Amino acid sequence: MSMLDEADPTGAGRLKAWIDSLRNAAPGVAPTVHFLRMIHPGLYPLLGDGLVAVEPQSLLHIPGEDASAVSLLRYLTVGPERPTFDVHGQAAMLGALLTLVADRRCQVASEVFARVEGQDHPFAIPVSGQVDSILGAPMPAWEKIDPRLREVVARLTSLPEDDMAAVSAAIHMHYCACLLLTRDLAGAYALTVGGIECLAQRFGSPPTSWQDWDEAASWEKFIAKQQFSDQQAQALRSRLMKDRHIKLAETFATYATTRLPDGFWTQPVRSYEWGVLADPAGAHPIEGSWSEPEPRGPEFAEDPSKVKAAFKMAYQLRSGFLHAGRRDVSFVRDAFSRALVADGQDGASRDKPRLTMAQLRAALRSLILLELIKRGDPDSKGLDETLCITVPER
Repeated sequence: MSMLDEADPTGAGRLKAWIDSLRNAAPGVAPTVHFLRMIHPGLYPLLGDGLVAVEPQSLLHIPGEDASAVSLLRYLTVGPERPTFDVHGQAAMLGALLTLVADRRCQVASEVFARVEGQDHPFAIPVSGQVDSILGAPMPAWEKIDPRLREVVARLTSLPEDDMAAVSAAIHMHYCACLLLTRDLAGAYALTVGGIECLAQRFGSPPTSWQDWDEAASWEKFIAKQQFSDQQAQALRSRLMKDRHIKLAETFATYATTRLPDGFWTQPVRSYEWGVLADPAGAHPIEGSWSEPEPRGPEFAEDPSKVKAAFKMAYQLRSGFLHAGRRDVSFVRDAFSRALVADGQDGASRDKPRLTMAQLRAALRSLILLELIKRGDPDSKGLDETLCITVPER
């Protein structure tokens, strides 16, 4: 299965291909050993052999969570090697299976392993940061964060109760999506769509007439082709306009498309890449670097008609995941979509424009801030007088 294969959105084909390759391996064919790391509950890392072997690595303290440890997974494959970045799908497959079987939270990290001369074990390089690297970039100075926090809090708490609830829900879904992004891209994508939907249902306008719906023209062609009578045609139009799903999807896409500010897609953005220091003792992150700025979505800036179609596609991807477990958001497509389009490897993108996770999350964050600026009062009303002082350690 190639790294762009979208015929297996549930992962069932990946699992069957792996197991069948082991069952049908020809005698004398050397298997390939793969490594992945797993974070799991417990005071001790695991040790054992099996279909997937496990060996201890270290303890891991995560504030706010139960005692955790890190163990190294080893497993075998037979046949053609998978592309390097297919590790995202392998990690999801093994993590889901082990969580089910163990009845414990087993997070298998998406990492690429490399070796250092003189070191017995390979060291891990995370790959999920390729999707939305700014989330994992070094924090801004606290002197910049504090005034922004004060303004957001002031505006948010000044809103009417229902408006505040909608914006707060969107803020929380943005938070949940950011936490989940390195663990499950499809789930994070769906949560981000949900955050925009919170805002759309409160501040957007559902279509009220047939002419307001952007797919009305295609249905008119269908009606004409079927030679419906005037009465039948009107009945179909009325029924379609009452369809709750159509209204939700249309409201979502219209709100997101029309509310984003001019210049959103041409706004220059940079990505961040951490450095890695590898030596026989292990691998350690070091200061990285920012890329040169590039426009957020040149394909949408050049052809605005694609924007609404892309938001509708995002809504469909969210529905497919929530209602059928379809993971149609591909890590490779999302992280390298521009390069793939340039190389002519992603023909589907030309017909059905898609928003990357980074573009979608940036849209949600922008819409949240826009609603706060439009509706909220920046008056701190005493907050400027509140100052919590850092107490130096003695």
